[in-house]
Amino acid sequence: MDIRSDSLVVGLARRSLDGDVEARNQLLLELRPLVTRTVRLIVGAGEAQAEDAAQDALVDIAKGIGTLKEPQAVTAWSMRVATRRALKTAKRRRLIQRRLVYAEPPAALAKDDGHLYDLKRAFDSLPPRMRAVAVLRLFAELSERDTATALGCSTGAVKSQLHLARRRLAAELSDRPRQKSVEKGGSDD
Repeated sequence: MDIRSDSLVVGLARRSLDGDVEARNQLLLELRPLVTRTVRLIVGAGEAQAEDAAQDALVDIAKGIGTLKEPQAVTAWSMRVATRRALKTAKRRRLIQRRLVYAEPPAALAKDDGHLYDLKRAFDSLPPRMRAVAVLRLFAELSERDTATALGCSTGAVKSQLHLARRRLAAELSDRPRQKSVEKGGSDD
């Protein structure tokens, strides 16, 4: 979110707290792209559950806007609400996914010679909370403090989780070519 839209969002939040229904609706429209993208990335883009969770997060924000204490914190607060919803959905999805194995990449991802598919699989392999930290810091571009607020943890926990996420992603992605070579009968000497 740029500074102009951030000040717009704060103004809409103030008016929403004063009971302005039109301002609340406009606030939801302004927050929707960020909330939707964040939830999709935490749950798993392209998953029906992600779309449902994004809609549920927006409903949660609409219902809970009256609990917002500081209008300036509306973006971080919204990310906290959305992240909670996304984590709940991602944890359920991960339990189901553990029982499933990708037989082959979905057609849309297969067109990319598997690179996008490998990235998606590596990202999806992160535990939901670690994935949430990575999404909020790298994609939603929240500060460490706002990410900590959104997740209800310390900034040290955010730094640690992001560091671990980057290491796990790097390891997962660097193992991919070697695994494919071994699967095709090649040696890894």
